[in-house]
Amino acid sequence: MCAAIHLGWRAKRYIGSTLPAPVDSSPVLRRCTLFVFAGLGLLSLSGCADPEPEKAIFVVRETSSTTSGQFGGQTSLTSSSTSTTLDALTRQEDEGGSPTTEKVTPTVTTVHSQRRWSLLAGGDVLLDRTEPEGIDPFVNVRPDLQSADVAIVNLEMAITERGEPYEKEYVFRAPGSAALTLAGAGIDVVSLANNHVFDFGREGLVDTISVLDEVGILRPGAGSNNAEAYAPRILTLDNGVRVAFVSATAVVPGGFAAGADRPGVADAKWATPRVLAAVRAASAGNDVVVVSLHWGVEREPCPTEEQRTLAQQIVEAGADLILGHHPHVLQPIETFDRTVIAYSLGNFAWHPRYGITGDTGVLEVVFDGSYIEGYRFHPHVLNYAGGAVPISSGDRYDRILDIVEGRCEEHAPEPPTTTEVLTGSEGDAIAPTTTED
Repeated sequence: MCAAIHLGWRAKRYIGSTLPAPVDSSPVLRRCTLFVFAGLGLLSLSGCADPEPEKAIFVVRETSSTTSGQFGGQTSLTSSSTSTTLDALTRQEDEGGSPTTEKVTPTVTTVHSQRRWSLLAGGDVLLDRTEPEGIDPFVNVRPDLQSADVAIVNLEMAITERGEPYEKEYVFRAPGSAALTLAGAGIDVVSLANNHVFDFGREGLVDTISVLDEVGILRPGAGSNNAEAYAPRILTLDNGVRVAFVSATAVVPGGFAAGADRPGVADAKWATPRVLAAVRAASAGNDVVVVSLHWGVEREPCPTEEQRTLAQQIVEAGADLILGHHPHVLQPIETFDRTVIAYSLGNFAWHPRYGITGDTGVLEVVFDGSYIEGYRFHPHVLNYAGGAVPISSGDRYDRILDIVEGRCEEHAPEPPTTTEVLTGSEGDAIAPTTTED
């Protein structure tokens, strides 16, 4: 059975999950003990030889490039069925009830939750070159962003042809048609809380908000005043799940922060309590809270202590998923108290990059209602046009896996030599003489 989520003129289908994987944990032992009391027949049905954890979160290490067809439709997953049954029994135990064999069918069957849904997330998006040239940088992304129920990125630019450029080294904008490119790619939510959405001042921000609203894309993180900038944006899926999005930036150029009567961005550097209040408010009335944060240090593949501290505060305030950006490189994906934290998702659509700043990917998170079943990261690299294309082997693939799985220190940048000429990550790439990027 398929359902659709409608945003204006667009419709997106639900997809099946392919995420179950065996992981040893204490909940497995608890379930196996529980099954002994439920009867030997039930024990032989569930099997403990290759158990799955009750609430495991895991990364699947891919060995080949994945196409959207593998994730579409109602995928048959025997282990998914088993996990659903075991979770039901464990919840019954936690509630003080006794497990019964009536809950378990005599044969292993596939169960598809009516409330299962998926989210795809990418990193920084800049269309200042591709849009005027008529290039769609999302055409090669796998899984296809339209295959998910929700797709979200960070919009690292203004969408406008008006306004005066801000006095800083890099200012970015794209014409109004960029909003159609985003919507056509299947993007439902863009974070506006960053250090570029206000590059062309009040007029640029007004135009950006207006055109995104026209195509039905949610845009947390900026607004005509601070109340609008910090306000959670709510998306209700056809399965009844309410998803709240909060966005804020810890990289705040002077004059970018929204005020009581001033347009701008939600400030996570000087107004962290207000960001935490927004997350708590979102958590109180919604099933899932997704927080998008612009933070960290450019070109650093390891998160800073400041990022970790803020992440812990955001989790304690009620976030279920944290999506980071700004470093322009990938950073590890971790879990904390069952919240998935992607510290940085890198450059998703950018100027061409061929080193570590061109390593990117798609984070896929599968939910059952408000519960995260698991996540998978799909490695990509930027091509000659700055669009993401999937990869499945090679040195860059291995580096991507190293970083997202937490082995980031070995890929930290070395100080440039005297013969190198490097620009900031947001400028044009210049081929280095001794390093890859």
